[in-house]
Amino acid sequence: MPTETREHSFDTGTVTINYAEGPPSGLPLVLLHGGSGRWQNYEDVIPDLAARFHLYAPDFRGHGKSGRVPGRYRLQDYANDTITFLRQCVAESACLFGSSMGGMVALMVAAQAPGDVRAVVVGDSPLTRRTDSSAHRDRARARTEAWRDLAGGKLSIAEIIEALKDAPTEIPGQDEPVTMREKYGEDSGNYTWVATNLYYNDPDMLTAVLEGTMTVGYEIEKVLPAIRCPVLLLQADPDAGGVMTDAEVERALPLLAHPQHVRFEQRSHALFLPEKEPVLRAIVEFFESL
Repeated sequence: MPTETREHSFDTGTVTINYAEGPPSGLPLVLLHGGSGRWQNYEDVIPDLAARFHLYAPDFRGHGKSGRVPGRYRLQDYANDTITFLRQCVAESACLFGSSMGGMVALMVAAQAPGDVRAVVVGDSPLTRRTDSSAHRDRARARTEAWRDLAGGKLSIAEIIEALKDAPTEIPGQDEPVTMREKYGEDSGNYTWVATNLYYNDPDMLTAVLEGTMTVGYEIEKVLPAIRCPVLLLQADPDAGGVMTDAEVERALPLLAHPQHVRFEQRSHALFLPEKEPVLRAIVEFFESL
């Protein structure tokens, strides 16, 4: 953890939320991580962003060191927590950057709490509920089921790492999953990253993903027209594993009042890999242009 970043917690009235905060270096910028993640998933870019923005990075409920609320893991629940966080901890209009699930939450927050949001960057998030019944979700189901079995802290991180090597995962353009060992080899740092995230996950959060209840209420025809602030859609390459599709972008842009869109060719859903600079540049230039 960078020495200038400190962890705190606050009570929403429903759940205790853990969050990291950087020094007051500029506009407030709230980083919202993806599903099964933690605020630490942004550690590689926090030093770059903390030099320009007053960073806040919460753990969603059921993730990281935040509390668990079994049966209450809808995007709306995450949005409610985030709105409370903005009002109680940030206390001024903030920029939001959300990756994957975090981007979906950011859009809902901007629609429901326009006075608390200055602008939004969405990092390769699904823009519809298509994955609830799509081929993509069917391919991902085996991975999600395996992750749920490993989540929750009942196994050590070392035990989770070993189990992950035989867990299924997807390869872009391939119908059948392969093991993580086949995709990443024996010694990938990806195992430690995923295992640590899963150690802190509430397994019930992954049940909500599997049952399709997490995205109930996420309807872009209702959400996007309610957003009045600028929104930048950062799209990974669908052929490289990106989840924001060209068709979704085409549907979304006319629904937004102030949209921008950047597509990164040959870049996967993990937008900051293998090099973070192009994505960081797009984020910083967008927020600093406000």
